Amino acid sequence: MNAMEKVAWTELLVSLTAVVAVALLFPWLGDAAIGAFGLLGLMGFAILFIRRRGSRVVVDERDYQIQLKATAVGIYTSWMAMILTLIGAVVCSGYADAETVPTRLLNWLLWLQFAFCFGLRGLVSIALYRRQHAA
Repeated sequence: MNAMEKVAWTELLVSLTAVVAVALLFPWLGDAAIGAFGLLGLMGFAILFIRRRGSRVVVDERDYQIQLKATAVGIYTSWMAMILTLIGAVVCSGYADAETVPTRLLNWLLWLQFAFCFGLRGLVSIALYRRQHAA
């Protein structure tokens, strides 16, 4: 497993851990459970996998291409999910005779989108690395 695949696994596992932690804490804490998304900050430690060790090449062109594809899929999919959710929220608030969309819904939506984006990016990266037969 190369360094960028380790980064992808880190992104996937940290995103899943954050979402599971929020889901488990929500019954007790309510909206305060959103603080568990702070676990997403652990993704910053993924940089330890790609730091240079002597003269050895850590990231090559193949890794850049895989990360580019995975980032595109993660960002485009999460943006489309967010836009569709916002459309649904506006339509539902219109039927409920509400003048605005609740800000707590928007707050949840942004954090879930962030976790979804990086989780999907990690998943797509892992799939692309596993699909290749040789490095």
